[in-house]
Amino acid sequence: MKLVHTVLSTTMKVIKELVAPAAVGELMSRLISFLISRYTKQTCRKEDMFLQLELVALKIHALVDEAERRHLAQNQRLLLWLSKLMEGMYRAYYVLDHRHDGSLLVSSSWSFSLSPSSRPAKRLCISNAPQPVCAADHNGLEEELSATLRRLEQCAEGMKEFILLLACCPTIPRRPAVSSFQSDDRYMFGRLVEREQIISFLLQPETDSSSLGVLPLVGGPEVGKGTIVKHVCSDERVRRHFVMILYSYGSLLGDNSTQDVLLTLRTGGHVLHETSPVVSGRNGSRHLLVIKNTYEVVIDEAAWASLCASLRSTAPGSKVIVVSENDSVADLGTTAAMRVKPLPREEFWYFFRTLSLGGASDPGEYPELAVLGRQIAAALDGSFFGAKVLSSLLRTNLNAQFWGAVLGVVRRFVAELRGDEDHFSKLGVAKIALEILPVPLRLKSAGQTTRVAAEAEAELQGITVQELLRSARAVPREEVRIVLWESACPPNYRYTVVCEKVETHGPHANIERKRHARQQQ
Repeated sequence: MKLVHTVLSTTMKVIKELVAPAAVGELMSRLISFLISRYTKQTCRKEDMFLQLELVALKIHALVDEAERRHLAQNQRLLLWLSKLMEGMYRAYYVLDHRHDGSLLVSSSWSFSLSPSSRPAKRLCISNAPQPVCAADHNGLEEELSATLRRLEQCAEGMKEFILLLACCPTIPRRPAVSSFQSDDRYMFGRLVEREQIISFLLQPETDSSSLGVLPLVGGPEVGKGTIVKHVCSDERVRRHFVMILYSYGSLLGDNSTQDVLLTLRTGGHVLHETSPVVSGRNGSRHLLVIKNTYEVVIDEAAWASLCASLRSTAPGSKVIVVSENDSVADLGTTAAMRVKPLPREEFWYFFRTLSLGGASDPGEYPELAVLGRQIAAALDGSFFGAKVLSSLLRTNLNAQFWGAVLGVVRRFVAELRGDEDHFSKLGVAKIALEILPVPLRLKSAGQTTRVAAEAEAELQGITVQELLRSARAVPREEVRIVLWESACPPNYRYTVVCEKVETHGPHANIERKRHARQQQ
């Protein structure tokens, strides 16, 4: 028995020392192999889904490009279908832009403070304190990727029928592109459906030759109402239909003592288009009048009645578009008011990305900038003016440290004015832009005018904000007029600020110069 016990004890000891570790090792090896295999399959599956989503998005984008060349104004159902396709397309691009986030080492970080030597202008200083940039939730991204792909495939199911219907719509002659790159509102992102709906209203014949069609166009500030109308007024279909297109202001209708209200609007407004008398005789005397009205201005009822009577008698078949932030103008319409809503998050990011990265529109080329750009776009909360001004600054310097600095300025500005609904007004955006510039400037005044008025007042000597960002030496010691933004569409609005330079002295001045040099590298 003692011998048996000794043998069993020795056997158990061998098993414990040799067999058990081998079994555990084998088990761990299989577990690791299983995890690696599963991760590899998930990675391959995710890449396949990204590729599939990109292909479907490109197919839909090609259809949208073709739809822009077609006359869709009379086909409302096709416009609704197109709206759904565009919504899915921008959503797909938004998800695709997160593709490179997983390989991005989010190690660069920025913190923001104010230099005590230049407090009047709130100069921006950059330090390397660890403040991580938020990264994407990759588990949530995979779920979002799968859901987006399913929705987009559903949208694309009837693509053949859509193509057949689109082919039945007549083509639109292509107008020459604006030659000057002074502004980015040459491009109208995501408003194709709204544009065609407005054109449909304008080209629709009135049942009575003496009737007058009035379309109220309402929406919040900086959502692109004016941009849509300007593109409508530049459309050849509209220009062939009306002998004159007049862009004027509701403030001119505040006094009903003027006998000729239409003449007052023309004198104080801008004639965007006017045909020759020969063509005018063939096309009748139809006028298109666009009245831009601010929220505070109340249009005088007597002046409005006089204007409508004048158009009915002298220009039968005319149309009026009233653009305002105030919903009360809906009462002036002969049709239901059209409301312009802010762009969805995905569509606004596509707009901002294209303007900011310029030709390098693929976020894969600048993954770190794409992460920062999405956060800047989100902080702008859909402000078109803010997107145009800040993107023009970002485009001059494709440097992650500079973009991080801009993000810090925007976030701090939003935090300081939390609860103020007007913090992304034109004046608010101007303050943000001035704080980004490499020299301390004190804002004296700001205003909006037209290019014609600027030429008459010899204001073309102002320096653009992009030139100032490239070279701080361009700022004279006396006051300087800075052009923040200029529209490429008539009446060519120009927003300028007048500033004076704030001199910095001592060691902090050298710090500022070194900081600017690092940003330009």
